[in-house]
Amino acid sequence: MKLSSLNPYYRSALLLIIMAGVLILTAVVTDHNDFTSAELVVAGLVCLLTGVFFTTLSGSDPLDLRYLSLFSVQSCITFTRVCAELGIQGNASIIPKGRDGRTRTLQFIPVAEYHGEPLPTGMFVTGPDTAGILTEPACTPLLGLLNEQEHLHIPSDMAALHALVRELGVDVLEVSKKISSTDDGEIITVTMEDFRLIGGCRVMAEESPRCCTTCPCPVCSLFATVFAEGTGNVIQLERCAPDQKQPTVTMVFSVLLENSAD
Repeated sequence: MKLSSLNPYYRSALLLIIMAGVLILTAVVTDHNDFTSAELVVAGLVCLLTGVFFTTLSGSDPLDLRYLSLFSVQSCITFTRVCAELGIQGNASIIPKGRDGRTRTLQFIPVAEYHGEPLPTGMFVTGPDTAGILTEPACTPLLGLLNEQEHLHIPSDMAALHALVRELGVDVLEVSKKISSTDDGEIITVTMEDFRLIGGCRVMAEESPRCCTTCPCPVCSLFATVFAEGTGNVIQLERCAPDQKQPTVTMVFSVLLENSAD
């Protein structure tokens, strides 16, 4: 699976550098020591310098992260307030597709505690065992694009899932410079260092820590969805804590095993 694709600047730079090598190699191999050979060398150097120049432009388009980090903040805060008004106090859980015959992955926000019991269809869940709201995770459009453009394949091996989370966050989305994740029994911990969207996390945490656990942002819900679809188990967000001094975010997920519903 190829997750990161080359942008046009980088492709152009690569072609120019290759062309530079071909031109200079041609001049060396022919060894005519005439004006034509000199022209080939000069043309090769021009291609090389131009390729280096294009390489400097091959990064992502510059965006002001102060603004970008706030894109989804208000919607998460508003949804959390609505849930609080309805008396919904539980943590968000990702229900993977294939569970209970579902054809798509959903997010369940329970009224109180949720232990992975089977859920009926419909947005509003009411029943003797549990109640709450079923919605699509915030990462749904992002996950759809990853599937379409990057042919995303989610493995079932836990070690491969940890590697995929790091690849998605660091190499594909480029939202963090370093991501470490571990699992200990039924607890999964993911830490993002130098998280570029930390501003939005801090605004949500200042409003209420419940914002992140009730309505996780696209990044947190993406990681939870990866673990849910990979393991086939319900993944519940227990805690999401942005550091107030360093641009670091720690997410703690719990795995609700299938036998918990029995």
